[in-house]
Amino acid sequence: MTPFARDGICESCGCEYTVSGVSLAPGTETEAPARFRCACGGWLSAFIPGSVNKERLVFEPKGAPEPS
Repeated sequence: MTPFARDGICESCGCEYTVSGVSLAPGTETEAPARFRCACGGWLSAFIPGSVNKERLVFEPKGAPEPS
């Protein structure tokens, strides 16, 4: 399994997110856009590899402080 990260921007509020997870081979498999809900209730989309378990994706707002 290989980690990957993609960027997404909410269509409503413009908040930028990093969508990350693991995939079998993110550079060699088909990617497709997936839509997700933003905290504001709007939608954001990101191209993710086909083998990703969507329930295990991690969403982090860009510019978020590092956990201590």
